[in-house]
This record gives sequence, C-alpha cells and structure tokens, in this order.
Amino acid sequence: MGELKQNILATLAYYDVMDMPLTAGEVSSWLINFEHLADNCYSADNLQPENRRDDIKKELGQLFLDGSINQVGGYYFLFGREHLVPLRLKRQKIARLKWQKAKRAIRHLRFIPYVFGVFASGSLAISNTDELSDLDVLIIVRPSRIWLARIFILTALSLFGVRRKGTDKIAPDKICPNHFITRTSLNIPFKSIYTAQTYCNLVPIYLRSSEIIEEFKRANDWVIKFIFKWNIPAEPMVKRGWPEMLAAAAETIFNSRLGNFFEGLARRKQSLRISQNPVTKESGGRVVFSDEQLEFHPHSIEAAVIKSYNQNLKKLGMPEFYVEQDSGLTR
Repeated sequence: MGELKQNILATLAYYDVMDMPLTAGEVSSWLINFEHLADNCYSADNLQPENRRDDIKKELGQLFLDGSINQVGGYYFLFGREHLVPLRLKRQKIARLKWQKAKRAIRHLRFIPYVFGVFASGSLAISNTDELSDLDVLIIVRPSRIWLARIFILTALSLFGVRRKGTDKIAPDKICPNHFITRTSLNIPFKSIYTAQTYCNLVPIYLRSSEIIEEFKRANDWVIKFIFKWNIPAEPMVKRGWPEMLAAAAETIFNSRLGNFFEGLARRKQSLRISQNPVTKESGGRVVFSDEQLEFHPHSIEAAVIKSYNQNLKKLGMPEFYVEQDSGLTR
C-alpha cells in the first residue's frame, strides 16, 4: 500500500468513528501524520498536504475506482456507510445554529477580567453536532489568576443561563468550559491522535490578541507529528472595545495583594471541592487541577474513539505499528 494511500485511509478511518464522511479538502486539511509512531514508520518530510492537494484528490479517485472507499455527493467514506452523508448534512445545519448561540453566549465573557481567548472545541469546532450537543470551549487566562478567572467565568455563564453544570447529564446548547490554561503554560502534555485532532481544529470565538494562536501552536508543536497541518484560523476577529476596557479596569483592582488573597482563596475552595468529587478519581477520563491547567474530562470519549479507530485500521489491513494509544487517562 502506498504511503499517501495509508494516510488517506487512516484519516477516513478516524472520522468514520465520528460518523463523519469527508470532502477531498477536509481529507487534505485533516490528513493524519504517522511521524509520532515507531521508527519503522516512513519519514513524512515530503508529504506536506498543501503540496499534495492534487495528489490527494487523485488518490481518492483511484481508491473509489478500486472499491476501497465510497463517494456520494463529494463526500468520501469507508465500509459502505452511505447513510452518513445525509447525517453529515443534517449535523452541519444543526451546527450553524449552535455556532450562533455559542457566539452570543461567549460575548458575555468579554467583560470578564483575565480572559485572553476562548476557543470552540470538540464536535462544535468541526461542525459535527447533534441536537443534544453542548458547546465545549478551551479558555486561555492570565497566569497567577486561573482560579479567580474560572470563578468569574462560571458565575457569568450561570447568570446568563448558558453554563453546563457538572450535574447535567445532557445540556443542549450550554457552554461547557472544561479546559483552562494560562498564557505562560500553553503546552498540553497529554498526547494522542485524539488530542492532536482536537487541538489542531480549535476555532477561536473570542481573542484579545491574535498572537495567542501562534504562541499556542509553538507550545504544542508535537501536534503536527499526528496531523500534518494546523487548522486554527490564522486571522481571527480580535475584539478590542469597551467590554475589554471594563475587563482591564477590573484587572487593575485585582492585580494587587487583594487579588492575590482572592486567588489563594479561590484555589483552596475549588481544589478542595474538585479533589473530594468522586468523579475526579474515576477511571477512563482525566481531571487536572493546578495553577497552570484546569482540565475536566472525567468521562472522556478518547479511549473509545481510539479503540474504534484501531479496529478500523485493522479492517483496512493497515500495519500493526500504526496502532494508537490514548494520552494517559485515569486507570
């Protein structure tokens, strides 16, 4: 099997787990890189997708003619799953409405001190939502104020009735702020095909500064060993208006001993509550709480996604050394 063919089939196999057929452009954008795997995987130096778009489209056509993949309406997929095409179109339509709701909800966070950036994550970022999907976001905040910023953010989202709470089993259209990092601790240490796909496809909803994107990409250069290119928009809309002025004014108040006191108090209260929550220690997910990162994925789908992806690779006859591992979930 040719190298490019393997990359394409692996990419379709991964998104098949998400019930998501892909266009040729999406295959090129999300093309899986095997560089992170064992040394017996080939070097990918000459396989940059931006230089191979025509080759990728040609290879997809050949795979279709060979019967290795199927294609309907410009969408490519594996295993004869034609029903995924109308499902994809339906989810795209749902996602457009959820994007409008997410932008309205995140607009309230422009008033909050220490919020530097809010990124859509998960199914929303790739417009693959269903009616019951909540809206996952990753939030970048100021160093030394992560705990205080989290309280401000959760309070604001609750006041406006758009926060998903930990007790909610389902929360359609609610904002789920399940990941906080600071601007000086942008590196994500948990590496897998699942996390790489998640972070390379983040979509900024709100930014104070466009430099944050390049800073994030430099801090997480490991991602491009799993996927060839970043898909975070290069020139997002940066907001600088009177809400940011109010946030800056609040920051001048809390950039003080008073702020240090409240940050310490917020740390003690929240960390105690998190550590005593039974789901924190449950297996199959990850909860991280420190002054640099707050991650709340106690019931992550990562392991299940990777297991199904590996099963798809096996069905396709891919080499065994392409098998993926999770990023180190709680056992």
